[in-house]
Amino acid sequence: MKRLLPIMTATLIWSLGAGAQTAMPPQDFVHKAAVSTMFAVESATLALHKTTSPEIKSFAHRLANDRGTTGSSLRQIIAKRSDIALPERPDGRQLDLLRDLAALQGPDFDRAYVAAQRQAQEESLAVIAAYAESGSDPELKAFAEKTLPTLQKLDAEAKALPKP
Repeated sequence: MKRLLPIMTATLIWSLGAGAQTAMPPQDFVHKAAVSTMFAVESATLALHKTTSPEIKSFAHRLANDRGTTGSSLRQIIAKRSDIALPERPDGRQLDLLRDLAALQGPDFDRAYVAAQRQAQEESLAVIAAYAESGSDPELKAFAEKTLPTLQKLDAEAKALPKP
């Protein structure tokens, strides 16, 4: 378990990317935002079924609802466009992390889930904040600006989760 947490953290950092130093191309932003949303919703669904912690269940419920709403908003924007495509599923690394989480039980699951969510929410927030600040596509920039408060709230909630 102790080996799994650093691997999960490094995987999320690599796959979602930290805040961009230069303007992120719209397709890259959409890909990162969509993949992070898919990971958030799918991992929250796992938590709702696997944890017995009321705090984690409550967070997972809010996460699934809030990220589901932001994901729906992004899909509506992209549905009207032909220049950008949404990914069909999380990237391989997120899928591996979801499989790793699915294999865990009890306190091991709770520890790994909390660690993964703390990192995932921080990285998602960095992507959205970077695009809200310097995005080149006006419609996607407006989406990022609208989504930013939700992700700030989720990031704070993830950081406040108890360490099981």
